[in-house]
Formats: sequence, C-alpha cells, structure tokens
Amino acid sequence: MVARIMNAQVLRDWMEKDDKYVESVKNKLGEEISQNFRWQSSLRDPLWKSHAALIYAAQDENMVAEICNSPFKLNQLQFNMFLHKNRNTFKPIEPNAPYTFYTFPNTTKDVLKLFSKFQLSSWWGYNVTMIYNVEFKYQVVNKQGSYKIVHIVVGGGCTEHGIVNHEYTDVGVQKESLKALKEENNVDVRALFDVMSPASVKYLEQTDYEIPSLWLDALEKNDEYLEAGVCSHNEETKFPAYTGKMIRSWYRRLSQMWKPPNRTDTDYVTVQMLSVHDTEMTARITMRLEIGLRENASIHEWNFKIRLSFNKHGDNHWYITKFHALCPATIDYMQESLKHMPELITENFLEEVRGRQPPVRWYQTVDFIQKFSMNGYVEVNICEAKNATNLTQIRLTMMYDYGLDNASLVLYNLDQSTIKFPATESTTFEMNTVTSPEPAKPDDAIHTHKHSQKWTFHLKWHNRDQFYYMQKLELTCPEWIPTGVQVWMRIG
Repeated sequence: MVARIMNAQVLRDWMEKDDKYVESVKNKLGEEISQNFRWQSSLRDPLWKSHAALIYAAQDENMVAEICNSPFKLNQLQFNMFLHKNRNTFKPIEPNAPYTFYTFPNTTKDVLKLFSKFQLSSWWGYNVTMIYNVEFKYQVVNKQGSYKIVHIVVGGGCTEHGIVNHEYTDVGVQKESLKALKEENNVDVRALFDVMSPASVKYLEQTDYEIPSLWLDALEKNDEYLEAGVCSHNEETKFPAYTGKMIRSWYRRLSQMWKPPNRTDTDYVTVQMLSVHDTEMTARITMRLEIGLRENASIHEWNFKIRLSFNKHGDNHWYITKFHALCPATIDYMQESLKHMPELITENFLEEVRGRQPPVRWYQTVDFIQKFSMNGYVEVNICEAKNATNLTQIRLTMMYDYGLDNASLVLYNLDQSTIKFPATESTTFEMNTVTSPEPAKPDDAIHTHKHSQKWTFHLKWHNRDQFYYMQKLELTCPEWIPTGVQVWMRIG
C-alpha cells in the first residue's frame, strides 16, 4: 500500500513538471529510440547489439506491436524476434540515408508518441523505407518513473513481413513486369506464379490438403549459381548456406509438419513482388499455415523470399537463383514442433494399423517410423530380441517367449506426461499399446489375456531441416494386464 502511494506521488510530481521541460525529455528520448531502431537494423553494424538492448530496455512487458497490416499482433518477445529475423536482410545504415523523426505535439505529459521514417538497403538489391509509430506511457516502479513502450505500429514498404506497399519501395513497374513474367513460356516460371496464386492452388495440390511444392521445380539446378538459406533462431549468425537438395529436404519436412488452415481456404498463399528488373525479379511468398493435426490450431505466417534470374545458362529460361525462408516471429519453432510431433507420429502409427486387414500384428506397424527417419535409418530395440538381426528372429522371440505372434493391436495411449518442456535438441516421449489374441470387447475395456507394451521414441532435432527426426525406438517386452483399464483408446 505504501509503495503504491509513493509511486502515485512520483507520477503526480511528473504531471506537474514544467511543459517545456517535459517536451525536452520527450524529444531527447524519442530521438534516441528512433536512432536505435535505425542502427539495430543490420547484423553487419558493429553496434547493433547495443542499439537493440536500448530498445528492449524501453519496452513494457505487456507491449503490443502491429506489423505491416498483418492480422497477427505481436507481444514483446515476438516483436523482438521480428526485429532480429530482419537483421540478416539489410546492409548497415548509411549515415546520409533518408531519415525523418518527430514527436507528436499536444499529448498529455504521461504519453509520448514518436514517428520515425528511414531508408534501408537490402542485400537483395532493393531499397525500402520503413515507418515506426511508437507510443510510450510514463510508468512508475519502485518510486522510479520512466517512459515505456506500450504500442508499436510498423509500416512503410514492408518487404519482409505483411503487406508490401510500393509507395515506399523502388519497384515502380510491378504490374507490367508481373504481367510480362506470367506470359513467359517457361513452365517453371508459370508454375511458380500459378501454383502460388490462390485461384490455382485448389486445382493442383489442394486436393491432398498439402502446401504447394511444385514451384520448387524452378530452383536453379547448379548449386554454384544458387544462394539459399533457412532462418536460424540464433540472431547473431547469417543464414547458413543450403544446396538445392537441402532446401528440398527442409521443405519436405515443413510440409510434413504444416498444412493449409482448412480444406476450403484457397487464398492462404500470396505472392508479392519486391524488386523488378529486365533479367531479375525478387518476390516474397507468404503462406498462412497451421502446424500439426489439431483442428482449429493457431495460424502462423511463413514467408519465403526468392530471386528469379533470366537466361543464366543461355536457354532463355527463368530460374530461382536465391531463396531464403524467414521463420515466423510468432513462435519458437523447436518448442512448437515438440508440441505436435508426438501426435503426428502417433497418428501415422494409427494410419499404418488401420490401413491393414485385422488381425494386425505388432511387427507389421513399424514401417511408419520410416517417415520420421533421417536417411532411412532408425535404431530399434525390441524386447529381449535386442541382438536379433532381422524381423524373423524378433517374431520368434515374441512367439515362443510371450505367445504373441498372432496377437493383434487393439488399444493405444499417448502418454502426454512424458513430453518434456522446454524443448531440447534430444528428447523422448512414450506411447503404450495393447495386444490381444481375441476380438476387442465392445466396452473398450482391457480384459484378461491382453498385454501392454511401452514404445519409447527418441527424437533428435536437426538444425538444417528444422525437424525432430526419430533416432531410436525402444519397445518393451509385453506385460500381462490382469484387470480392466479405461484410459486407453481403441485403434480401429
């Protein structure tokens, strides 16, 4: 109570300060923050960390950011992630680059609003003007008063996120160039824009409920002419170099984890031109996607930047010669992947079982792990047959020691308590199954003569593919279940 009274007094004292003094404080702080937003824009700036730290220190923990007319509002952590994911894109600020700053007049003493506009030069060969509208609120904590950022609206050219506004870029002839590009006879280039345009997605790969991949056929085939990379959560490093094969591997795993928002949504993909020249064009592809299998999961935006080059090989064809995947600022990707990977693996197991005519033997289901293996290899330890070198030996062990050769899988349970957070590079989770030599009972209970087995999945995060691969599978020996248990779910 005393602390609140004293804090309130500090605020009253500030509100009674001389108007000119308050304005001078606002102008000084506003200019500092504005300059910090400019100079933190590139990883190549030697002092970017210091500028970013001053921005972080000025933020209220409950701040909200709106970025480039995107429908997704960002919290403090997400906004800072948005900032550092853009630092790979831009060159260091030129001291004489266009820059405008001012604070808004006629605000109350406890409110500071600033406008900052500055030009950035991209490593992709274009310039863009960014606009930051930043609102501060004077706050008192422990008898210390200061302005804290509570709301940020980012606008301008918006080449990296949200809706591109060419009033603030140097494109100029986007519509004419895009029309000419679509008239090209090269099937790869037409695939790029046709597959990525909402009107055409439904006629191609939408029936499979998968994100489109045909456009990858336009990737430059010679890695010497291809510059490619995928975002990293490490803000201090540039994009790691990828070959065309690596990009396809990464995108295949992305397609395994993510899906369109729903089966009727045909406008979840947009293509926006960023830079246009006679023999070179740059575009940003945006996909609104859901991760995992759950219905009505949160939607996130994935952005891919591409550069199209014409006649690189003297064949009058267009090729994608530069590709960067920009990770969503709204998630920690490893964390989000672990939330959904166990369900994805379990569902693939169930599909394997349900796709076979009963009775389904346990050893008939292990093929599903191939979908989550790296290079087709997963270490498998099964019961007391650890030294067995082939499936026949494993089957004999089960048949003679446990009499389970003819038992069928009937029930399962994904043990959510075994999924440990925060996510780490190496992790495990468990699933339990029940086998039965007799038909399943209609009440879903487990009766005598049934056995349970624990499946332990060992996962390993792969930084290049941004994917949890299954490294090892352990299947325990069957345990007889003497009494009914109701926590299991029927497989069929």
